[in-house]
Amino acid sequence: MTARIAFFTLAVLKEPVGDPVVQGFVDRIASVYAAADGSAGFFARSIRNVETWEHSWGPVLAPTCVPAERGLNQLAMTLSVWRDLESVAAYAYRGVHAEALSKRGDWFERGPWPSFVAWWIEEHHRPNWSEAVERIDQLHTKGSTPEAFNFRQPFDSAGKPTKLNQERASP
Repeated sequence: MTARIAFFTLAVLKEPVGDPVVQGFVDRIASVYAAADGSAGFFARSIRNVETWEHSWGPVLAPTCVPAERGLNQLAMTLSVWRDLESVAAYAYRGVHAEALSKRGDWFERGPWPSFVAWWIEEHHRPNWSEAVERIDQLHTKGSTPEAFNFRQPFDSAGKPTKLNQERASP
């Protein structure tokens, strides 16, 4: 069985969706998703309905590591499946996603919560939101482990510490 990377991103918007302060972020969602869909190593993602803010992979939950008073319409989250961590990094740091990242200070609050978490899954497993928030909360409380890790301290599919292949991850 082939292992794949589940990848969950999290950002807390400065204002709820619909506020002009975060409209630049909302306006970029379609092009950022399209870029992911066309990226090497990308398999699937939960699709967000921008009107309802709901996702296709089940009910969305808020991680406990973000301020409890923030509603779901103030949390920008994605859940996707990739071939490997290098594929995610190559996508994240180039093109329209990199451009959006460069403006994150305009739209998102800074805080102690992780902005993403990765973990290995079996080839045909589709992660859900409960699993994703559990993993990001685990990364927040325990740091990088084989069950929940980041780019700085990744683990291979066997649970051993590894290093990101910078040549494959470079934009």
